[in-house]
Amino acid sequence: MARITNIHSHVFTGGCAPDYFFKMVLPSWADRWADEIKFFLEKPWMRRIIKAMASRRGHSQLLRYLQFIEVGTQSTQEEVFVSMRNAYAVFGPEVRFVALTLNMDHMDVQASNHARIETQLAEVERVRTHYPDVFFPFVGVDPRHLSGVALRDWVKEKVERRMFFGIKIYPSIGFFPFDAGLDELYKWAEAEQVPVMTHCTRSGTFYTGAMDQVLADPRPSGLNPMAPEMVDIHARITAFKNNPFSWKDSKYGCNIFLHPQNYEPVLRKYPKLKLCFAHFGGDDEMLNEKQPLRDKGIDPTNWHNEVKRIMSTTNAQGDLLYPNTYTDISYTLFRDKIYPLLLPLIDGPLGDRILFGTDFFMTLREDPEAALLKRCIDGMTMERFRRIAMNNNDNFLRSSRYDPASPIA
Repeated sequence: MARITNIHSHVFTGGCAPDYFFKMVLPSWADRWADEIKFFLEKPWMRRIIKAMASRRGHSQLLRYLQFIEVGTQSTQEEVFVSMRNAYAVFGPEVRFVALTLNMDHMDVQASNHARIETQLAEVERVRTHYPDVFFPFVGVDPRHLSGVALRDWVKEKVERRMFFGIKIYPSIGFFPFDAGLDELYKWAEAEQVPVMTHCTRSGTFYTGAMDQVLADPRPSGLNPMAPEMVDIHARITAFKNNPFSWKDSKYGCNIFLHPQNYEPVLRKYPKLKLCFAHFGGDDEMLNEKQPLRDKGIDPTNWHNEVKRIMSTTNAQGDLLYPNTYTDISYTLFRDKIYPLLLPLIDGPLGDRILFGTDFFMTLREDPEAALLKRCIDGMTMERFRRIAMNNNDNFLRSSRYDPASPIA
């Protein structure tokens, strides 16, 4: 029997994040004090004081930020998972959660005292052991950590032990998805139908150091250098590097590393790769809102439309070129304006490859998880919700190593 699955969530804590990570989750005016704010907000007594002041003044936005930070600074990833699971109690105890780990060890060249990826994954495995039928983590990978056969074997061992059930990449922390170091991993993942999830919006977590540390060459070759898309990719990188606006602020690196077209050289080589473009290109792109890099001509494309294009591309016979490309609605679902755009897509040709996920606990900046869940169901009807949260998510999770129909992994 199909079960509801949240295909996109996070349980990593503040201890897993580098010391400089908080500049990406705090308001922009607080960037310069990110380390100091992180230090104080990790103290329960400080959060209690700020909460009391915020409640007295009716400051709901600040309270939501504090809730987000409080979850992220809980002592264990298991506590974060339990707090998320409680929000789904109305559906019973069988709801599954895909927790996406993230290798944050190479987000800068600065020193940091955070728990490295191996420590993060070891704790995730303990959670998996405690909740074997509802907790299904993905391995966060970075080709600067391991590459080639070494990376493939590192991931393969974890999947074969049934501790991890997919792969998470987050290129904007400083690499391209077509990096040659990922080639062997993609080859194995396609053969075994192990799912790959990637972040795909113009904003998010980013490399916080100087851009020339990770983007010295405007013409990177990668795993499929003769792919026709590489011409446009190289032109976009050159325009990005030559514009002081984009080059001086590393947060705009998301635009260059995460661009949907960057995945086409990968998909040309591995057309049956099971790949999910998380966030459907971004709620801001779905609503066609103003974008700095589009306005300046550096990247005129709409990412939501690009994701739809890639998912819909056919050959001369009308067959899908990339039949295993998916997208999810995580984070985008907090905006009511999204649903009139989303429902025709769920009811249309792409409907079987749209997945339900929320992006917990990142979305706590917007709404509590239970409120977000209710908004999603109300906005799309229970029938559609069950379709994307049960059947579609099962199809995405299914691999040679895991059948979602099995009661215990």
